[in-house]
Amino acid sequence: MIRLEKVTFMKFRRPVFVDTDWEMKSGENWAITGPVGAGKTSFLELLEGRLTKTKGRVLYDFPAFDDPKKHIAALYFNDPSVRYENYYSQQRYNATEVEGVITVRRFLDLRDEESVPELDALNIRELLDAEIIKLSNGQFRKMLIVKALMKKKRLLLLDSPYTGLDRRSREYISELLNRVVLSGVAIVMTTENVSLPDCITHVAEIRDFSLARTFEAKDFRPPQYPPPNEKPLPKFFPAPRKSFDVAVRLNGVTVAYGDKKVVEKIDWTVAHGDKWALTGPNGSGKTMLLSLVFADNPQAYSNDILLFDRRRGTGESIWDIKDNIGFASPETQLFFRKGKTCREVALSGLHENPYRPAQVSDEVSRFIDESFDYFSMRGFDGQPFESLSTARRNIVLLIRALAKNPPMLVLDEPFQGFDLATVEAARRLLDLCCVDRTLIFVSHRPEEFPSCIDKFYAL
Repeated sequence: MIRLEKVTFMKFRRPVFVDTDWEMKSGENWAITGPVGAGKTSFLELLEGRLTKTKGRVLYDFPAFDDPKKHIAALYFNDPSVRYENYYSQQRYNATEVEGVITVRRFLDLRDEESVPELDALNIRELLDAEIIKLSNGQFRKMLIVKALMKKKRLLLLDSPYTGLDRRSREYISELLNRVVLSGVAIVMTTENVSLPDCITHVAEIRDFSLARTFEAKDFRPPQYPPPNEKPLPKFFPAPRKSFDVAVRLNGVTVAYGDKKVVEKIDWTVAHGDKWALTGPNGSGKTMLLSLVFADNPQAYSNDILLFDRRRGTGESIWDIKDNIGFASPETQLFFRKGKTCREVALSGLHENPYRPAQVSDEVSRFIDESFDYFSMRGFDGQPFESLSTARRNIVLLIRALAKNPPMLVLDEPFQGFDLATVEAARRLLDLCCVDRTLIFVSHRPEEFPSCIDKFYAL
């Protein structure tokens, strides 16, 4: 179906996948694995024809082989065609400020929605008239998967389709992919640390933008990579002195848009120094709950909410609240303007208020340098943020949340795309920095929870 013969491609102005030979035969379906930053997404891009070939031949056994893109559908979470840089994050929770924002229905370009069974299988039908910026991370990924499946191409390229999905949704995706393959579609997908769908026949392991090895799927085991490095953990500043007794208190909180109640009658108290895991399936309201905590949702004013010992709506600004919180979420990466460097993104969290210039101390600058080094990203600080893989972007967003030295961390699925070794390195980092801090941590995977977590709230 596809053959690479001694090919070399260009990315980041350097050659990648130098002198690569690889072939995918008819009837085969491949999973691509490798550590963070290995080049898994780039491998899909070269198969799709996005990368510039400088040497060798790429052969496709397609009916119209002169234009292979006619027969390929691809899904990338960090696709440059899907960006929110013209919107602002609070806009997601304001029912009246949606002018010009496309809906899920328009994004999918639905002509005959009854002919798209994936809408029901992934619970997307009820979201068709919602603006895409209002989707949670998991809902957004499901929407992209539906769009890729709707194209009904001969080859389907999927970049980490399981990331950000709850267990039940991952099972649905596996069932969908198995059915798609039975219909005659071939699949190449990237993956981290999860079992493979039954339809996958072969696995390729990528290391440093080269093909390290290939093997049959029956021999697949979640790879155990060494830690990013053995360098010491970054030196944290002293935790801020205790300035509140209760970080969050929600009393009978309900958030509704029209007749749809997103969360209803929620009671939850997060005391100073608590370490909480917030769990629940996709669409259960986790992101909505966090929007109340991070002062993004105007419906906080119509509810009984206490943040940092102060009742919401008693004269505090949203910036007063945000200054106390280090926040990270995969959706955040979609809002940064093109061209910002990784260092600029990391520094942007010092003050969430865009009108207040950040004062960068030597201590903060040192911490960012040591954090990039700790995650084996030395030299990446000057690179454009949008040029990084999804996993490396999420590392930058984690550093961004920590750099402001906040008394509280709110981390919404911060480890998306991480391999097991990077997860372990990030957990060590959080266990160190959260000794005297309050933590709310969201994940669908228990193995990602820092060991300091001892309280659980399930929606």
